[in-house]
Amino acid sequence: MPRIIRNALYQKLRNLPELRQFQSDFESLSGLKLAFVDELGLGDDSPCTEQPVCAEIRCSEAGRALCARTKHALLAGATQRYSSVTCDAGLNEAAVPVKVSGIHAGFLVFGGTAAQIPSEPALHRIRHLLEKSGIPVDSGNLRDWYATNRQIPAATFEAYLRIANLAAQQIALIVTDQLATPEATMPPAVLKACGYIRSKALMDDINLVEVASHCGISEGHLSRLFHRTTGLTFREYISQVRIDRAKSLLLNTNKTVTEIAYESGFQSLSQFHRAFRKAHQTSPGKLRADASPA
Repeated sequence: MPRIIRNALYQKLRNLPELRQFQSDFESLSGLKLAFVDELGLGDDSPCTEQPVCAEIRCSEAGRALCARTKHALLAGATQRYSSVTCDAGLNEAAVPVKVSGIHAGFLVFGGTAAQIPSEPALHRIRHLLEKSGIPVDSGNLRDWYATNRQIPAATFEAYLRIANLAAQQIALIVTDQLATPEATMPPAVLKACGYIRSKALMDDINLVEVASHCGISEGHLSRLFHRTTGLTFREYISQVRIDRAKSLLLNTNKTVTEIAYESGFQSLSQFHRAFRKAHQTSPGKLRADASPA
């Protein structure tokens, strides 16, 4: 997936009022900063005081490097589902992927807490790990830092993680709906293109030349305008329309997967399976089975 597409979706999401509101609500509920970062861990601009241990460690270059390594490992482990790690300082960090039609658009990140104040042996291990990373600390100072740091029981931390995951799914749906049903503020050419795609994509293998001709503008102009407005390429939008139709048929009819694939506009069963798994991280059959009553 070209990075420019992911960046477009990331920018669309970070300016979404619903995301900003959830960040504020999450902070009020948990007392924790909830950042929304891109695939590189960048873009954290929400104002909030760091937890004491994090603030002390990040005072040094070695400490900042340690935090960067931890964030990289955290995000790498959260590509398919939410994940958490414990850093060398003994702090819990969590990340929740935000995906729009299967595209990784960013991550909700929070943490910097421990389940409890570490015991003396645990503090000794933490100090040893920090020193290995070039961050010398006094045991007494480390104990004081933890005494003022936020403690959140493991069960509560996991509950916050599940809440953030549910919110990420709902926020992604808002953007998906906007892309699938464009708002009246979109340029007329894009509105016309989206309507034409939705009317034809389930039956024909339409292309950019055909849609541009229908809209009365050049292919290049439509391609640039479409991407700038929706955050998706022309082909990605077509795939999304077809996948949305297929999902509806899977959940609401008894048609076979093969019938659904062709009825949704896909040219082959293998193409359908690839596109569906990319969008939903599961197969069509498993999604149907998981949604069926036991």
